[in-house]
Amino acid sequence: MRPEYIVLRGARENNLKDIHLRIPKRKITVFTGVSGSGKSSVVFDTISAGR
Repeated sequence: MRPEYIVLRGARENNLKDIHLRIPKRKITVFTGVSGSGKSSVVFDTISAGR
């Protein structure tokens, strides 16, 4: 079975500046980083908005 991914290209939301990500589907994924690095923007404003 070929792995499936959520692909973000050029995300620009709040603190995000043209980032590219490939996140595996059906896997537990943890976002870590310093305060203000855009973790919540990736998870709530970008990924969950596309559902």
